[in-house]
Amino acid sequence: MELVHGISTHFIQSKKFKTNKITVRFTAPLSLDTIAGHMLSASMLETANQMYPTSQDLRRHLASLYGTDMSTNCFRRGQSHIIELTFTYVRDEFLSRKNVLTSQILELVKETLFSPVVVDNGFDPALFEIEKKQLLASLAADMDDSFYFAHKELDKLFFHDERLQLEYSDLRNRILAETPQSSYSCFQEFLANDRIDFFFLGDFNEVEIQNVLESFGFKGRKGDVKVQYCQPYSNILQEGMVRKNVGQSILELGYHYRSKYGDEQHLPMIVMNGLLGGFAHSKLFTNVRENAGLAYTISSELDLFSGFLRMYAGINRENRNQARKMMNNQLLDLKKGYFTEFELNQTKEMIRWSLLLS
Repeated sequence: MELVHGISTHFIQSKKFKTNKITVRFTAPLSLDTIAGHMLSASMLETANQMYPTSQDLRRHLASLYGTDMSTNCFRRGQSHIIELTFTYVRDEFLSRKNVLTSQILELVKETLFSPVVVDNGFDPALFEIEKKQLLASLAADMDDSFYFAHKELDKLFFHDERLQLEYSDLRNRILAETPQSSYSCFQEFLANDRIDFFFLGDFNEVEIQNVLESFGFKGRKGDVKVQYCQPYSNILQEGMVRKNVGQSILELGYHYRSKYGDEQHLPMIVMNGLLGGFAHSKLFTNVRENAGLAYTISSELDLFSGFLRMYAGINRENRNQARKMMNNQLLDLKKGYFTEFELNQTKEMIRWSLLLS
């Protein structure tokens, strides 16, 4: 349901869970100029606001709302950049007072978006520096993870677009260059212009919520964001090697495919990835890890928004060529139809349960 052009609400009514979940999603074109500002703005949103001007004040308020959880997430999807603000809280049915908690959460949403702590046309400097240091520390910790590092190295080899390659040093420098004023300006920009989607999962009065959101006074915006990333197909093999002093080597293989999110090959590709390496019964795990003993850990990932299939494994260095050949063979076997009806049905069931649990 559209509030104004570019802003929509989505309700998934359910009484299966004891909690309700409200997610506010901002979607914008991926840009190197705004990525650091987006990340820092997301951190600032869950830190404080004018009504609760310190982190301690906000956490105490969340605790008073029966332990409501508030979190933000910032990630890339295809060639778009997404910020999510999520509130998870107990359904009114399990409280002594009825029909009050959702209203209080929506009031907190309003305070978070429209009343951040601002000093001299920028985020509060003291809070901003704390969040900046924490973001840099988190980024450094990610790069210390061998699999994350290998993922980023494969991204640099596979993607032609520099926005999707984004090296650690470049992102770190962009974060260091951010100021309270520049990040606050970025926040104002995405609040005014980004596509916004409100997701409500649980037990909600849709009419009341729609009325509350209309009172927020959002203005219309374009709302058309191109998410799907496509790049020209190339049959040239790209290969890279990085030497590091780590306990195990990481082997990553990337494949380009033409299927897109929402097309007729969308669902078959999800099932294919499940058969390949998505679960413990998949071919990579069963054949490469268990039967051949060539990997400590192994899996595959499918990015339908970027046309990218990734296989990765933790291996001994001397097994690199053998593991690569066998991993490629698992994909070739699937292309030839070498899987059983039982494996296919088991994969579909695992996908179904994964969706239910998410």
